[in-house]
Amino acid sequence: MSDKKISLLNANTLIRGAYMLLFGLLLVAARLIISIVVVVQFLFVLFTGSDNDNLRNLGQGLGKWVYQTLMFLTFNSEEKPFPFDEWPAVEASDGYSARQVDDVEEGEFVDAEDVVNDDIPSFTAEQPESDEDAGKTTK
Repeated sequence: MSDKKISLLNANTLIRGAYMLLFGLLLVAARLIISIVVVVQFLFVLFTGSDNDNLRNLGQGLGKWVYQTLMFLTFNSEEKPFPFDEWPAVEASDGYSARQVDDVEEGEFVDAEDVVNDDIPSFTAEQPESDEDAGKTTK
C-alpha cells in the first residue's frame, strides 16, 4: 500500500473544502456584479464620452479579487482572499475617453474619419506615378 494518507477524514481538508464552497458561491455573485459594472461603465462612456473612475476602480478590484480567489480554489495559493484578507489594492489607471476634450468644442460633432493622428505611422507605400518611375531605383 502507498505511504500517502487518505485525507478524506483530515480536518484541514474538510475546512478547506468549506472555504472553497464559500468562495465558489462568492465567485458567482462577483460575476453578476462585474457584468453590471461592465454594462453601466459602457453606458457612462456612451453618454458622457468617458468612463467613471469609481466604477473603473471597482472593476479593477473585483478583477484582482477574482484572480486571488481562483488561485485559492485551484490550490495555487493558501492565502484566502477578502473577506479573510485585505481587499486588493487598486492601482491608478488612465481610464478611457472617447475623445480629447481640448480638441472638441462644446456641441461639436466629430466624425471618426476626420480625426488624424500624426503619431501613428503610415504603412502605405507611395505609388509610382508612371511605369518608368516604377523601374527606377535610388542609390
